[in-house]
Amino acid sequence: MIDSIAGDVVRKGSDHVVVDTGGLAYRVFCTTASLHSCQEGHSTLLYTHLIVRDDAMQLFGFSSLEERETFRQLLTVGQIGPRLALQVLSALPPTALVEAIQTNSVERLTSVKGVGRKTAERILVELRDKIGDATATPAGFLLSQDEEIALRALTQAFGFSSREARPVLERLRGEALSAEQLVRRSLELLGQHR
Repeated sequence: MIDSIAGDVVRKGSDHVVVDTGGLAYRVFCTTASLHSCQEGHSTLLYTHLIVRDDAMQLFGFSSLEERETFRQLLTVGQIGPRLALQVLSALPPTALVEAIQTNSVERLTSVKGVGRKTAERILVELRDKIGDATATPAGFLLSQDEEIALRALTQAFGFSSREARPVLERLRGEALSAEQLVRRSLELLGQHR
């Protein structure tokens, strides 16, 4: 399984980017938000999900772990394939999708192109227990982009485990801190526990 891909964006399409990883270029299908985070000629990191079929291999990329996890949850819903899951996430980012599920909003889901009433109801029923209750979601599932960047810095640059860093970031939620400020404050708090 390809967990993530890092390299230079050499080309952008309406629904994909081409990432050169040093002589090997991958076409990665992305949500609108992930496409916006990729700039031609700049390096990028995308968390990926590979789908292998008899007639094709498709790589889907996401700028955050939260987005990839939501995509995977959508794939568990009957009648939802990767393209429709991508469309849903392009129209409703993870936090908006969770909110739609929590409020049982069929209208919000049917506003997505390709999602009819039956599909919307299926999403609500099948994902309610998995992601509809924010308290039941895996730790860090609803991380913002700044929190995601801070988590990466804390785990990769400072050597903390995800289990140590996530609760601290969740504790700081609501203080409207930038990624850099989140890292600083987290290091202060984590330092108290070591």
